[in-house]
Amino acid sequence: MDERLLRFFVAVYEEKNLSRAAEKCFVSQPNISNGIKQLEEIIGKELFTRHKRGVVLKESAHYLYPIAKRILGELQSIPSIFKEEKFHQKVVIGIADSLSQQFKSEFFQNVSEKIQNIEWDVRAMHRDCELNLLVREWKFEAHLFLPIWKENYVLCVPDSHPLIEKEEIHLSDLSGEPFIHCPPCEAHQQSLSILNSSDKKWNTVANCSTKTEVLSLLMAGLGISFLPEYFAKNWNGFQIKDYVGPKYYREIGLSYSKESLKNEAVKEIVELYS
Repeated sequence: MDERLLRFFVAVYEEKNLSRAAEKCFVSQPNISNGIKQLEEIIGKELFTRHKRGVVLKESAHYLYPIAKRILGELQSIPSIFKEEKFHQKVVIGIADSLSQQFKSEFFQNVSEKIQNIEWDVRAMHRDCELNLLVREWKFEAHLFLPIWKENYVLCVPDSHPLIEKEEIHLSDLSGEPFIHCPPCEAHQQSLSILNSSDKKWNTVANCSTKTEVLSLLMAGLGISFLPEYFAKNWNGFQIKDYVGPKYYREIGLSYSKESLKNEAVKEIVELYS
């Protein structure tokens, strides 16, 4: 449908006179009359009853008027929307459990400063998300991984534990001590393997599926554990101690599929960290 037909209709509706509507639209009266006839043929309804003094509005005109005003308003706003870049690029991102607030806030702040007008859809990590902020070991099959940070694991000891008095703690000091274990954790697996190879064992008092659960039991004083440094900071009930032994760390970054790069915003984020 020609936009001019709607403009002619709105002018006639508001002026209730063909001559004044023609002046308003800067066209001749025959152009207005022909335009109204075309519009009536398109919708199959008569909009006005003509008489010598002007027009009488029919029910169909009252129904069409707000629709026509909305459409014309939206058409008029299109150039300004793109000129002012008010449109947003949507990105679906999954966030892994146990990532520190420092890493998450740093990521969102950095991306928002460098790439404008992103609308985030934040979810728990999932293979269907366009991006996932997670630990390398949790990367989904067939996804690519882009490392951003390395985070060290630190030894955490409850305030009430005897080891809290030691300046330095060695791996051998952990033998027989109550340990809060997180089987999916690489640092825990490696520590356990090293202790077992030296004929020493820790005393597992709990097995936790997430680091958040480890943190809760650690704060309750049930045992010692290794936790990611920034995840463990600023909590009460335990201390981070100097540890003389194998050093462990985890890589945190972005997991994404090649298909996700079809989203220009995702492509820009990946390029920003590459």
